[in-house]
Amino acid sequence: MKITNKMGLPEALFKAVSIRKRTPGRLSATTMLNGIKQILLTDRHWDELEEDVVDRFWAIFGTAGHKVLEHEGAYDFTEEYMTHELDGIIVSGQIDNYNMKEARISDYKFVADYKIKIRDFTDWERQGMIYAWLLIKNGFEVKTCRFIALIKNHSKRDAKRDPFYPQYPLYVHEFDVTEQRLAEIEAFMREKIAEYKKYREMADDLIPPCSPKERWDKPTKYAVMKGANKRATRVFDTLPEAEKMVADNGAGYSVVTRPGESVRCQDYCSCCDFCNFYRDNVANAEDENAAA
Repeated sequence: MKITNKMGLPEALFKAVSIRKRTPGRLSATTMLNGIKQILLTDRHWDELEEDVVDRFWAIFGTAGHKVLEHEGAYDFTEEYMTHELDGIIVSGQIDNYNMKEARISDYKFVADYKIKIRDFTDWERQGMIYAWLLIKNGFEVKTCRFIALIKNHSKRDAKRDPFYPQYPLYVHEFDVTEQRLAEIEAFMREKIAEYKKYREMADDLIPPCSPKERWDKPTKYAVMKGANKRATRVFDTLPEAEKMVADNGAGYSVVTRPGESVRCQDYCSCCDFCNFYRDNVANAEDENAAA
């Protein structure tokens, strides 16, 4: 992958961006969380991919933050790289911190407040359980796994007026490592590996697209507006529901369609230029919206 510096930022920032080249036939804990199309296209087109320093701005701060947190206690090791073979594929993971006395994994995340507000930690739990699986396969005991999130855009004002908003700029999500969870994560990895083997020889356009969840899809919504009000009276998942409300309320009400979007495809996928789903569904929709 080529890293560009279109804004001419200081050399120190440019050098701080480091991207480890993916090794074919090896799947990391974080890679496995992606859709199979994204995994394979990234592997195949690695030398053609391009990102700018600006696009990796928060990754730089994440790296710096990890450096600060690297100081080990007497029973800790940090940034440890683990591997184990499963179904002919090497599974790997770099673990931020493991405390041998507590048998606990800790992983640090730099996130936007939205991640905490939606309370969906499926990706973290899978990542943590893959780390736990790797440690156990390498002879370590693991009892718990915790993710320590540093919220980069935390708002004290929102915390005061909304009890469901994260109350502090740091949030901890912790869970137990159980036999059931270990069995579930191994089944998940076997399924991902089976997909990887099935599609790795297929042409780019024949690989099935990432799932809506993997694309971070936001579905189309239908807002019922009253007169010139800027805020919707109500938002519906289907057009017939919205139209019924307009009909029931009479003149002065209208329906505004809020088009859905594949957030990851649009803004967070470096291999999108090689993806036919992106070209046919996302890029074309963006062009149509721009022309409207």
